[in-house]
Amino acid sequence: MNFKMIQICRALVTGAFLVAMSGAVFADEQTDLELVEELVLLEAELELEREVLADEKLMEMANFLAGLESFSVHLRAGYDVMQENGQKIEFLENRRITLERPDRLVVKENSSSDRSHVLLFDGDTVTIADNEAGVYAQAPQPGSIDDAIVYFLRDLQMRLPLAGMLTTRFPQELDNRLRLVEYVEESGAFSVPTHHIAARTRDNDIQVWISEGALPIPMRIVLTYIEYGEPQYWAEFSDWNLDPTIDKSTFAYEPPEGAEQIVLAVQIASAMDDVEIPGEGEQP
Repeated sequence: MNFKMIQICRALVTGAFLVAMSGAVFADEQTDLELVEELVLLEAELELEREVLADEKLMEMANFLAGLESFSVHLRAGYDVMQENGQKIEFLENRRITLERPDRLVVKENSSSDRSHVLLFDGDTVTIADNEAGVYAQAPQPGSIDDAIVYFLRDLQMRLPLAGMLTTRFPQELDNRLRLVEYVEESGAFSVPTHHIAARTRDNDIQVWISEGALPIPMRIVLTYIEYGEPQYWAEFSDWNLDPTIDKSTFAYEPPEGAEQIVLAVQIASAMDDVEIPGEGEQP
């Protein structure tokens, strides 16, 4: 059952319920009670239909994104930063993501403070650059995009709110983490009709608007963090290209003239782990 049919059924259930409660039709109280019970059961069935529909649309999106061989997309995003006095201040950023599986990824970011960053992975090395500061860092990281995302999040502790959407494990991760899913409405707020879905994990409330039809791509996502102040991260997607023009230069990093290469903190920690500390009585 699609959402429009669910809406029609809910409207009929609501109308019948109001008539039954008014006592205008049925003189027999027992009949009224039986009808109300049937309507309550039907409403529960319709609510289950909505949950099933919402879950289907979310998983369609996740499987579609995970199955793409390549794509590029523009994100206009904003995120809240909690102040000590409890005030939330929103900062904006624009990102351009280009991906080619299994092992090519570049993210170019421009923030509201007019800073430009590049995050790049070419299958062997990760590169992180701050163009305004004139510095960049590189580290060996052979493997897939999935492996690189883990490295960015776990080892480098980077802030990448939607990084999971770039991995082939996205459907499994979504299925494992979701605790509640609800179909909100069919929305006409974008250039294409969308399904508005609400969901909840242990750490986040999620809202996502997914385009209808054969290309179930996200148009907007809002994450509300279940913590003090409930800060939000939102992103609007545009300029989707599911067959982008890609050449060798797309995932190659050429440092600007005068840029300084620095060492990542995780590399320093790794180097320190390799240093043998002499025991008591031993000469260093």
